[in-house]
Amino acid sequence: MNKKIEKFEDIYSKPNNAPWTYSQIPKELSELIKNEIISPLGKVLEIGCGEGHQAIFLAKSGFDVTAIDKSKNAIKFAKQNANEKKVSVNFRVQEYHQIGIYQEKFDFIFDWRFLHEITDETERDEYVHSIKRLLKPKGRYLSISFSGDSDFMGAGKIRKSPAGIEIYFSTLVGLRDLIGKYLQILDSKIITVSQKPNLNIKANYILAQNNP
Repeated sequence: MNKKIEKFEDIYSKPNNAPWTYSQIPKELSELIKNEIISPLGKVLEIGCGEGHQAIFLAKSGFDVTAIDKSKNAIKFAKQNANEKKVSVNFRVQEYHQIGIYQEKFDFIFDWRFLHEITDETERDEYVHSIKRLLKPKGRYLSISFSGDSDFMGAGKIRKSPAGIEIYFSTLVGLRDLIGKYLQILDSKIITVSQKPNLNIKANYILAQNNP
C-alpha cells in the first residue's frame, strides 16, 4: 500500500471522519436531477465516491449506479450506508486509472472533489480522455474540484493539504481548456463547497457533454 492510500485509509478510519464527507446532497447535484438535466433511469459512474452518499441519492432517484474509491474503508462505509437506505449501488474498491477496463457506456459520469487529486498533467489529460470514451453520445460529465482562483492551501498549481496530500489547483479557465479538448462545455463557474469544521472553499464547476 502506498503512502497516499495509507493516508486516505487513516482519514476514513471511522464514519464521517473525512472533512469533506457530508450526508447532505449538494444542491448543484440535486438540481441537475430535479431539473432533468440528467435524466433518471440511466447508467451512472461516480469516481472518488467516498462513503457513498451521492451515489446512494442517485440510486434512490432511479439510476443504475457504479461508484468507485481507492479507499477500502470508504467503500466499506458506503456499502453499510446503502444497506441502511435499502438501495443497490455497485460499490468497488478501484483506482481512477482503472476505469479504462470498463467496456460499458454511461449516461452520466461525475467526480465530486476528486479531480484535484490527480496532480500529473499527462494523467489528468488521460483521465478526461477516458471519461469521453466511457460516455454514451450526449452523455454528461460533472466535475467539482478545488480552484486555483483561490488562495486555499497557498499558491501555485500544486499545493499540500494539512494531511500532507498533494492537490492540483487548476484555474477555471485551465480546467475548461482541459475538459474542452474532449467534451463540449455546457456550464462552468466558481462555486463554494464546505469543509469541516467550518470552511467555505472556492471550487471549479464544469458540466460537459460528449458529442457524437
